[in-house]
Amino acid sequence: MISEVALYALSFLMSPRVPHKARREAIGLWARRRRCRAEWAEHEERTRVAIRTVGATVTGHRKAVVIGSGLLADVPIEWLCEQFREVVLVDICHLPVARFKVLRARGKAKVQFLTLDISGYDKLVMQTRIKLSTGQDDLGVRLDPLSVIRRMKNVDYVVSANVLSQIAVAAEARLADKDGHANILPDDAVAQLVAGHVDSLASMPCKTCLVTDVAFDRIDQTGARLESVDLLAGVALPKAFDSWSWTVAPFGEEAENSERVHRVVAIEDVAVEL
Repeated sequence: MISEVALYALSFLMSPRVPHKARREAIGLWARRRRCRAEWAEHEERTRVAIRTVGATVTGHRKAVVIGSGLLADVPIEWLCEQFREVVLVDICHLPVARFKVLRARGKAKVQFLTLDISGYDKLVMQTRIKLSTGQDDLGVRLDPLSVIRRMKNVDYVVSANVLSQIAVAAEARLADKDGHANILPDDAVAQLVAGHVDSLASMPCKTCLVTDVAFDRIDQTGARLESVDLLAGVALPKAFDSWSWTVAPFGEEAENSERVHRVVAIEDVAVEL
């Protein structure tokens, strides 16, 4: 607990404009990873391998962008810094542990931290309000949450790293809040946000790699499945070139008698597959 408080204070000093909730959730993720390091190790390595595998086929080596860079535990930052002249790390909160890791790893590469909410939630709220005020069902514009990244120059590789399901989870949490716009947003708002991320990634004019968990099972100590949950609100993804299981919450983390195991997929060139 003391280390979490210290990390919060240091994070606030380094990035005071980050919303409190985003900072708190990032630190919660950091703390859980410390507790579940052994159970998360294979997932993190498989993600790094997937990013390197797809990245090795990129012909240009100017700029790589990682969406959902987080703690950099599942991102091969050293490899990216060796392969590309510039690396842009995109997330809503960059904790000091990630910044320190970059200082150790970047070599000759130029690394930029871009603090950005790429969920598309606020844009969807805005579009919905315009539709309600004008009475038009189709505004002629699509949800494009990654447009900022598409407008960047010299991008040869874009990675979405274990962030897609979090967009859905965060949207569901916001909709549950009293001021979460559930009264105006459509019933399929979460699905629209998930599909918007995939579609926006698919329109990138470069090589892409999508790694995401798509569902989870809650399993008891006998191996029986207690619950199965779709994390992407019914949105289907293109064919994956790799998949694996990730024990996000082992026995004792959330419940003594059950564990939560996620299914993860890795997809190359969403633009080609979609």
